[in-house]
Amino acid sequence: MAELNTSSTTVIFANKTIWVCEKAAEFSKSKGIFFGDNPLHYMMPVLALQTSLVSILTTCLQLLLIPIGESSFVPQMLASLLMGPSALGEIETIRKWIFPPKSFYVSETIALFGSMTFMFLIGVKLDIRTVTRAGKKTWAIGVCCFVMPMILSTFVALILRQMLSPEQTLHQSLLYIAFLLSITSFHVTATHLADLKLLNSEIGRLAVSSSMVSGSLSAMAVMYIVTKKQSSLTNDNSFNWMMISMIVLVVFILFVLRPIMLWMIRQTPKGKPIKESYIVCIFLMLMGCAFFSECIGEHFLIGPILLGIAVPEGPPLGSALVERLETMISAVFVPLYFLFSGTKFKFSLLDTPSFAIVQLVAIFSFCGKVLGAMLPSIYCKMPVADALSLGLLLSAQGISQLLYLQSCLYLLIIDAQSYGNMVISMIWLTGATTPIVKFLYDPSKRYLSSNRRRTIEHSSPNVELRLMACIHSQENTPPIINVLEMSNPTQESPICFYVLHLIPLTGRSTPLFIDHQPSNKTNSLHSSHSQHIINAFRSYELQNLNKVVVNLFTSMSPYETMHDEICTQAAEKRASMLIVPFHRQWTSTAITESAHPIRALNRHLLRTAPCSVGILVERGALNRYNPLTCVSFYSVGVIFIEGPDDREAMAFAMRMADHPNVRVTVIRLMEPRKKNRNLINRDPDGDVIHKFKVDYIQIKRHDYREEIVRDSVEVVNVLRSLEGCFDLILVGRGHASDSTLFTGMTEWNEYPELGFVGDILVSSDSTFDGSVLVVQQQKRSRVSHHDLHLDHAINTRQEPFSIVEVPLDTKVWRNA
Repeated sequence: MAELNTSSTTVIFANKTIWVCEKAAEFSKSKGIFFGDNPLHYMMPVLALQTSLVSILTTCLQLLLIPIGESSFVPQMLASLLMGPSALGEIETIRKWIFPPKSFYVSETIALFGSMTFMFLIGVKLDIRTVTRAGKKTWAIGVCCFVMPMILSTFVALILRQMLSPEQTLHQSLLYIAFLLSITSFHVTATHLADLKLLNSEIGRLAVSSSMVSGSLSAMAVMYIVTKKQSSLTNDNSFNWMMISMIVLVVFILFVLRPIMLWMIRQTPKGKPIKESYIVCIFLMLMGCAFFSECIGEHFLIGPILLGIAVPEGPPLGSALVERLETMISAVFVPLYFLFSGTKFKFSLLDTPSFAIVQLVAIFSFCGKVLGAMLPSIYCKMPVADALSLGLLLSAQGISQLLYLQSCLYLLIIDAQSYGNMVISMIWLTGATTPIVKFLYDPSKRYLSSNRRRTIEHSSPNVELRLMACIHSQENTPPIINVLEMSNPTQESPICFYVLHLIPLTGRSTPLFIDHQPSNKTNSLHSSHSQHIINAFRSYELQNLNKVVVNLFTSMSPYETMHDEICTQAAEKRASMLIVPFHRQWTSTAITESAHPIRALNRHLLRTAPCSVGILVERGALNRYNPLTCVSFYSVGVIFIEGPDDREAMAFAMRMADHPNVRVTVIRLMEPRKKNRNLINRDPDGDVIHKFKVDYIQIKRHDYREEIVRDSVEVVNVLRSLEGCFDLILVGRGHASDSTLFTGMTEWNEYPELGFVGDILVSSDSTFDGSVLVVQQQKRSRVSHHDLHLDHAINTRQEPFSIVEVPLDTKVWRNA
């Protein structure tokens, strides 16, 4: 048995062909160390070790590099090079036991299988209609990003070829190198945007749509060149047959496989997951398309990419495929693919002249992409800094270009030396690009400016009030409608209400923003996600004609960047307050806690919202009333201590107090040292209390009382005495930092985003059973002392801000 486990035999023939002979036992299963076997003599343990090591190293590099603005491509590529034959692979022990030649027979196959599935997922996420719907600006940027680097790099390559001998390999492949360095990819751009959390930004949307145009042109050009090169290996008319076969494959996918997938979607009940048997069928389609691509002489990735594009994006099919495959592919197979890519890079093959020539071509190609994006953008009046950020994003490279390089290496269009030079150029140019974009571009510039206030306190009482609400699910709809009803819309002071239905982005790479106005028929296919919410708000609007106008939108985007979309819309619509649901929901039988991203989203909004923010904690009280079917009466309480947040809550409550079916009770908590002060006309807190007393106390249904509290214990006792008294309590989130009423409460604050008072009312040991609206007035600076305990992982910059002032019309009715 020991004789079967001898080392491999290597034979090199005169024509430089290398043959490596391995014993059959080397590929069998190990019996284990307790039976005298070395597991590293066998394929399965070696493969598991390789995969683990490269995944761990990639993760460690990502933790180090992504915070400074690097995209995931750079740490993945660096990890593969570190473990390749030019670094750790040079060590004899590592090369012998961890990277023996026999291991790459299997690991390469698995890596290519992973890349095939990965590119299929890229196609699933791609919405090809974005290209057809692209405007002139998008087409101009996309075409220029394809043509300009091609012209510039080809011109430089032609000049540099004069310095090379015709017999040199680089002389023959330099034009191909210039072409390969000039291509772009939709998925690479989308990945960089996701890593930089810019998918929802203005630049992000433009970059995605433009890269679809330039990426489509690049893919067609690469496919043509690869097919032409394949057919040139023979002297017959194989090129024509390959093109005919490709057309047959496209027709088969569009008119046979896609209708089957649409039938699967129709057979899936709304809201139900797709059947596992359907997922298996899609996977078999994937394997069949890859097999057919190989049979006709094309790259095996062509069929999976085309099939992925044909998959209907989003739920239930597209999102199900992404959810089942993406984590395993991204965390295991993609690092293994990069490891396989790193093994083809050999530092010993590089020489200074060829390295300098390829880097020079790469720099001019990079400049061509940047200029190709900047010139049309500046022509369209985009700021120079934003145009430069767009150009840098479109010039960054990634896994798609790496796949193109390997195809050309396999077909001998380029050699191993040129491959290594181009890999280095991809790493350092992309590594320098994304941190610059992170430094240059701040998406909050769209909604932040200098001296404007968007609050209810500073709004005129007899003009239109603009409010915005975010909804995650249908269960959020009744409480929001009740708050809208309590806000007292009248003909003299109407409310323009914007509803933003938030849906996490799954099964696609492109964020989607849908306007559900009756006149907008473009996105009717996507309205099914929000139909019940639309119907409820439309019914309420019809019951309150000339008092309320409701504008409904759906936003599909990643949770990480969803706050940018919300803040942008709040700024454009000039909303005075943004109302968002709390991440926990209380029902009569249980407490439901939503996913952590919703809580993180609320924290982002508290930091960056260009208006006041209200977090609505619905504990079942507002679900008991339905203003669509009956007249409702509401008991509203206000806990007032001090500060702008309490004044904003008080201003909102005073608007509610004008509603004939709302009873408002203001409970002011005061320290003894402030009890005897005459606060009227001395501070804004006293002014707002005085206004409430003068305007509303004479109305018998409203009430005002003061409670003297000395410390946090007495504050808790007062708040717990409110059980069963109110349907809704309004509280301010923050208070004066020098107040002694909350000493020692920071340590056991369960929900910092609700502030001290809101946390006491909502915490796990609270007996209060009403709903709570925690209000934060629009801040003059991004970070206050109340934000320090929210989430230390999110860095913000302190600077004055308010929303961008947009030319104001009188009202936002649909006929305006």
